[in-house]
Amino acid sequence: MTAFKTTHVGSLPRPQEMMDKLMRKQEITQADLKRYLAGIVEKQLSLGISYINNGELPRADYVSATVIRMAGFGGAGIAPLPRDLEELPEYSRRFGGRNGLITLNPKAPVKLPACSEPLEYRGEASLREELDLLAVALNEVIQSHPGTEAEIFFTSPSPGTVALFMENQYYTSYEEYLDAIGTALKKEYDIISAYGFHLQVDCPDLAMGRHTRFKGLTDEQFVAITDANVRVLNKALAAVDPNKCRAHICWGNYPGTHHCDIDFKKIYSRVMSIKARFISLEASNHRHAHEWQVFEELPFPEDKVLMPGVIDTTSPIVEHPDLVAQRISKFAKLLGRERVIGSTDCGFATTASATSVSGEVVWLKLASLVEGARRAGVQFE
Repeated sequence: MTAFKTTHVGSLPRPQEMMDKLMRKQEITQADLKRYLAGIVEKQLSLGISYINNGELPRADYVSATVIRMAGFGGAGIAPLPRDLEELPEYSRRFGGRNGLITLNPKAPVKLPACSEPLEYRGEASLREELDLLAVALNEVIQSHPGTEAEIFFTSPSPGTVALFMENQYYTSYEEYLDAIGTALKKEYDIISAYGFHLQVDCPDLAMGRHTRFKGLTDEQFVAITDANVRVLNKALAAVDPNKCRAHICWGNYPGTHHCDIDFKKIYSRVMSIKARFISLEASNHRHAHEWQVFEELPFPEDKVLMPGVIDTTSPIVEHPDLVAQRISKFAKLLGRERVIGSTDCGFATTASATSVSGEVVWLKLASLVEGARRAGVQFE
């Protein structure tokens, strides 16, 4: 009996000791960080997750970590306010502080860097340091897991995602701004790929962008934006092996109603045109769990592998392994056993300060993911 492979989207809750130090503004030394990384790698290997990472522990969040590696973001902008929360002022008033990379309450706007000068990638040393830390942690821990076939992935935002969150105050057009980001990020993608890790490109711009930065457009106009985003992304991925590349698509794991989310079917062809073999997609939360039916209606490219979310990353309820198995099996029956990898809807801690599910719950959920994948494997024997 062979279990289905498993993975997650990237961010995992920081260890409590690390969070305590962050809250108290105490120094986190390199020795501390190495210990935290070894612990997070050990937990993933112990559970038997097939594709693991560093939990994004060294970062404040997945976008800012890349932006600080670029020169040119010296301005100040406001993070976009989702249309669903804009339409529900009574609900949005519940949020008084920062939550991730978006504004939840218009009266408590989140400030983010903005592009104010020509962009240039200058973060090679910083990036290599983070990659080296992960490699060291893996090499130390893997000794106690002989025979493991776990592979490493490492995340980076798409050009469209950087443009989604960081305002353009310098370039004359969106296309020019996007091209400049893509040129800079190509260097980051190439370095990650050269380490032999799987590159995961985070692409909420292709879905969440519709009801945030581009909420004033029609669906047709937004789809034209996604065309530009995918074109620039694919250009930046030119030197990356598609077989070691994954793209994550999501509508945002912020605590909104998501009733303004664009339908997956409307962006399906754009998502499938990304030069990445593995496609990670929200598929278990209340707003998008029904969209597995899209795969009955539209052709899934032969060169793609789907990583559907079978675990909700915004709810503390731990999915039963049988439910996880049902969700995986549903996709496997449509696409084939070898073309499905069980995953999570999104990250569990998109930013260090915005964890919607506590660490102890996260590990229960991931354990259920692995067990569910095992049970789904039994069904296909």
